[in-house]
Amino acid sequence: MQSLDYLQTTGGMIWLIACLPLGILLAWLAIWMLNRFPASWLCDYGETPSQELLNEKRVDFRREGVILSVLSVVSLVLCRLQFNKGFDIYFICFSLIILIAFMIAVCDIKYMIIPDQLTIAVGVVAAAISIYDIARGFKILHSTWWSPLVGVAVGAGVMLLIDLIGMLIYKKEGMGFGDVKLFAAVGILTGFPGTIYAFVLSLITATICFIIIIAVAKRKNAKTSPGSMDDTKDDTSKEETDVSVQSYLAFGPYIALATICYIILFDVIHTLANLYIDLF
Repeated sequence: MQSLDYLQTTGGMIWLIACLPLGILLAWLAIWMLNRFPASWLCDYGETPSQELLNEKRVDFRREGVILSVLSVVSLVLCRLQFNKGFDIYFICFSLIILIAFMIAVCDIKYMIIPDQLTIAVGVVAAAISIYDIARGFKILHSTWWSPLVGVAVGAGVMLLIDLIGMLIYKKEGMGFGDVKLFAAVGILTGFPGTIYAFVLSLITATICFIIIIAVAKRKNAKTSPGSMDDTKDDTSKEETDVSVQSYLAFGPYIALATICYIILFDVIHTLANLYIDLF
């Protein structure tokens, strides 16, 4: 059923209204789980957890929860419009992936790590809906049985290639291996050529966000530097800004955001991609 037609039905209106408490519930559940993850999940292998990680108040619902709630509600509404009557299984699985994607974004922003457990969860849910999609013959996500396999290979391959280029040029990792594993899991869901669309989306979102962060950082430095009587304060402010900018260099949040965008804008993305391909 088309999105506009679905909006005009009683069931459609009820579902969309239900997305409000459901989105808030998902945001609360995400924060509840983030605060109760074993501290070892948020550390590198063999690393000793810090006191902050041992604290059960890593994420505050009164602060991050408001943002997550709004994003969750909007995502669920758009997801339901894409996958409405007759596609409840898709909506349920995609809602779970959206929930996990938000948790991945928070973990990578705050602690610069993508827990393997969350990556595995994405892969399991993606595999389940992909098998359902192919077995039932809907072929909404995948037109062929090998599409998810190619998606995994392309997703992991692109990330590994970027990592290799970074090693050759800058003598350091271009991508963390957590990003490689995450994009491989996302590739199960997006398949081929969907993985390419998701990768382009992640680059676009990363570029936009990074430009905003750099602009805000420069503006903050411009306000604190001129006429300052305390050089130590200026240095501290600059260090805090550098740390803030560094935290946004993590690619995991943009992979998570691109995955959510791929789900909630599924029809739009594929329509635009087909129009572009038709030009050639």
